Amino acid sequence: MALDFDRSILGQVFDETTFPPVTKEEILEFAAALGETNPLYTDEAAAARGPYGGLVAPPTFVTKLRAKKFMPEHLPRFGKTGFDAGRDLEIYAPVRPGDVLTMASSIHDIYEKTGRTGSMYFIVIRNEVRNQRGEKVAVIDHRIMQR
Repeated sequence: MALDFDRSILGQVFDETTFPPVTKEEILEFAAALGETNPLYTDEAAAARGPYGGLVAPPTFVTKLRAKKFMPEHLPRFGKTGFDAGRDLEIYAPVRPGDVLTMASSIHDIYEKTGRTGSMYFIVIRNEVRNQRGEKVAVIDHRIMQR
């Protein structure tokens, strides 16, 4: 199947979700679930003496965020089946208790690869996370493979 789709969909935001303020309890629960031992993420008193002046979330905290819409309504289908093909995560700023995070989702890229079993089509959904001050916190590129 030829990779044929309307390229104007690339980069267009199809969802923007604002989440409730991050709580100290959420950060501590997330850190505990990871088995995290770094006091920046687990101990308020120790974190207060650290480089951020207080408790911050582990860098992967943003991966727990779920947008209202996972995919745009008019996304082309390149096959009958699909699955999660991984994520790339870039961290820009720490998440702190009280932060209000907003995630803007867009289709970043669509590309084809040929493997031993034939063509595979990858859709990259980019989720850009910003805090209430407009600072970029993270960029999460989520790849979905279809065949």
